[in-house]
Amino acid sequence: MSLKHFKDITPINENLEQQISTIFIKMFGFNIDNLVESKFKLKDLIESIDNRGKTPPLSVKPTSYPIIDVKALSGNVRIVDFNKCSKYVDEETYNNWFRSGHPEQYDILFSTVGSLAEMKLFLGKVGCIAQNVVGFRSRSISPLYLYQYLKYIKNDLVAYNIGSVQPSIKITHIIKYPIYVASQDEINKFDNMSRTITEKIYANCQENENLKQLRDTLLAKLMSGELDVTNAEF
Repeated sequence: MSLKHFKDITPINENLEQQISTIFIKMFGFNIDNLVESKFKLKDLIESIDNRGKTPPLSVKPTSYPIIDVKALSGNVRIVDFNKCSKYVDEETYNNWFRSGHPEQYDILFSTVGSLAEMKLFLGKVGCIAQNVVGFRSRSISPLYLYQYLKYIKNDLVAYNIGSVQPSIKITHIIKYPIYVASQDEINKFDNMSRTITEKIYANCQENENLKQLRDTLLAKLMSGELDVTNAEF
């Protein structure tokens, strides 16, 4: 494999994100924008994974247990960016310290301090929820519908800011937000379409991560002289 095969998949994934957003708005935007009242609030549709409080003891070196903070929730693509994680805990802390547990597949991670209402879907790897992040685990509703809904109303959620020095949101305020719940058939249809695209986005991220690791391995061997590239094509 030549190094010319490495590529930036960000524009591809951002285009896929735009496709999901367009589908969501077309299917549900009018009803959300014109919602007068709803019998459902966010708290009726989720359970929270909330480990805020004391800061966990951190590992002095990287481990298999990264802390997912606001930085890992930044960007336009819906998958947690583990490359932006800079803090870690050891296995014992991971297993015993976090009172509300850890994120599971398709949990929504949501920032409450600093850059407000940044959010990502948790897919694929082990991780710990940071002090400035909470997790929303969907209950009796598609997590993909709920994720896209929260993205759609992000400006409303940011408006809950109560911080004077540092922006912050109280989850007790957020979970009272009224939610339009479409018919099960409509939600299932959206879930099927968005899940297919989400899996493609995740596969792109994984492929690029594997290529990066391969590149780093090859470059290390090249620098050490272990790899002979005299006749290689670049």
